[in-house]
Order: sequence, then structure tokens, then C-alpha cells
Amino acid sequence: MHRVLYLVQKEFRQILREKAFIGIIFVMPFIQIVVLGFAITTDVKNVTLGVVDYDKSSASRRIIDAFDKTSSFIYMYNLESEKAAQKKLDEGLIKVAIIIPENFERDLRSAHAPVVQALIDGVDGNSAGVATAYVSQIARKLQIEWLQDAGVAPQVLSKMHLTQIEPRMLYNASLESKNNIIPGIIAVLLTMITAFLTGMSIVREKEIGTLEQLMVTPIKNYELILGKIIPFIIVAFLLMLVGILAGGLIFGIWVKGSIVLLFALSILFSLSTLGLGIFASTVSKTQQQAMFIAWFFAIFAILLSGFFIPIQNMPDWVQVVTYLNPLRYFIVIIREIYLKGTPLVYLLNETLAMGIFGLVTFTLASLRFHKRLS
Repeated sequence: MHRVLYLVQKEFRQILREKAFIGIIFVMPFIQIVVLGFAITTDVKNVTLGVVDYDKSSASRRIIDAFDKTSSFIYMYNLESEKAAQKKLDEGLIKVAIIIPENFERDLRSAHAPVVQALIDGVDGNSAGVATAYVSQIARKLQIEWLQDAGVAPQVLSKMHLTQIEPRMLYNASLESKNNIIPGIIAVLLTMITAFLTGMSIVREKEIGTLEQLMVTPIKNYELILGKIIPFIIVAFLLMLVGILAGGLIFGIWVKGSIVLLFALSILFSLSTLGLGIFASTVSKTQQQAMFIAWFFAIFAILLSGFFIPIQNMPDWVQVVTYLNPLRYFIVIIREIYLKGTPLVYLLNETLAMGIFGLVTFTLASLRFHKRLS
């Protein structure tokens, strides 16, 4: 154990000694243009929808059909109560819930101005704003149809004041993009820094010849790997801490959920980025090559994680590819804990998937590194 501690101490000295890693990054533009050209879009579609129909009338059925027929929404749940709708929103299974009150059709026919409530997940302010506009358009279209069915003349209809939307966004009431962006930036920084530093640190040992010197010492291969990754796990911990403090002190955005859970899952996610860094070191001879390889994989992970563009907006085949991206799951986890205070019980699927990918990535990269040392 003392040998591992010695390596950790040596690694920290090297990290603190290096002021900057500068390299020219070359990317593979063709592959990126093909993938990202399909993935990037500003349209919001496939918004998951749940409906609570207390009225169960032909009028309420018409509302449900209006949402079901549009490509902007995916009608997923017929819910029994507003409490059930709130639960689905908390779990992230739906983004919009439509609440149709009792006696809706009766009030509609008697011109008593019936009210339909729309609960919208405001974590992603841009998507929530667009979803609100979609709801407003559908509501206005239905009103016009009902008035036409009632025999209202077109000239009268054009002067009537129709739908009044009073949005109340959940989790991000002000729809400020920073509430959605800050947690994502922390996840991106964690990905980039741990992957880059791990890969370049090991390659630097090759360049200056100290890796070969370590190989002829009594240090075992697994001790060498532990000595290399433990400092960067600590770096990841400190990075998360700095990011949380900066988000809170500068932007006023504090973690609503369990900080202990957030740190634990961040360390679990770091297995993937550390594995990426180790893999980059095994196929690189210089720090520039290691940086390029780490950047090449990291840029795809970031852009296909849902950080910039919601995954449901991407083509189906790109959405399938994102399931192989550990950052996809960590983005969901950090936003859920940050903005909603979501407990682990609702994040088990993402945690399990992220953990499996992290362990597989880190194990395979470590075995490859072990083989190269041998």
C-alpha cells in the first residue's frame, strides 16, 4: 500500500508542476459532420405526455386526440389523478401533463369558460417554452373548431379573444437557461479534464522515460494503475466541489438533492472517463496524440449526451447510439439531483447503466494498459 501512496504523491507533484498542456487538436470532420448534422436541431418534438381526464366526455376525448395526432407530443400515459401526474413528472417519465377537470364538456356547452391545466417540466427552459407554445397552438385550434361547430360567424370569430395561457413551470419556474446549463457544464468539465489528464499523464511518463524506470521496480502493475488513477479521482472530487461552489456563489444555483449521492455517482461516472484516458495512453506515443484521441471520443460523448440538444429531438438511429454513451446517463443524474432533488430510487436505471459502462470501459482499458506494460 505504501508503494501506491508513493505513486499518488509523485503524481500530484507532476500535476502541480505542469502549468498547461498545449496541443493542436485534429478531428475527423467527415464523421462528425455526418453524425452531428443529423443530431443537431432546434426543433422540439416527441415531448412525452400524460393526461388526467376527470371528465371522460367526448370533448375531453377530443383534446386527447388533438395531442395524440401531432408529432410534437408522444401520448404515453392515461393517468388517474393529478398526484399521479406529478409523480410521473418527478420521475422524468413525462414532460407535460394535461389535467382535464370534471364537467368540462358541460361548462364548454354552457359557455362557462372551462379551464384545462398543463403541467410542464421546466428543467430545460428552451424545450419547456416551446412545449408551452405547442400547447397554446393546440388549445387555440380546438377553440376555433368548437366555436365553428357552435355556428359562430367567421367575422365574429376573428374579433374574439381566445385562449389565455398562464404557464407555471415546474423545477425551473423562471425558465432561466443557466439552471439547466450549469449542471451540464460541470458534467462536461468532469469528462474532459479527467480523460485528458489521465491520458497525457501516462504518456508523459513514456516521453521522459520514467515509465520504463517504474516497470523495473518492485511496483506491481495494478499498483501502478491505482497510483495513476487515485489522484485523478481526487481531482474529479475537487472539480465537482469547485463547480458546485461556483454555481451556488456566482449563479445562485445550489444542489437541491443529496450532495453525498451526487459525489458518489460522479466517482462512478469517472470510471468511464479514466478508462478513456488510460485507453488513449496505450495507443499514443506523445501527449498531443493522447489529447487528440481523448478529444475525439469526448466530443461525441458530449454532443450526444443531451447537454446541447435533447436526445428525443435526434433521429432514431442516433438515439440508439446514445445508449452507449455513459455521459448520457450522468447528464440526467446531475440535472435531476441538482434541480429536482431526485433520490436514488428514481435514478436506478441511469446509475446501473452508467456503472456497467464505467466498469467495462475502465476494466478493458486497464487490461490493455497491463498488457502494454508486460
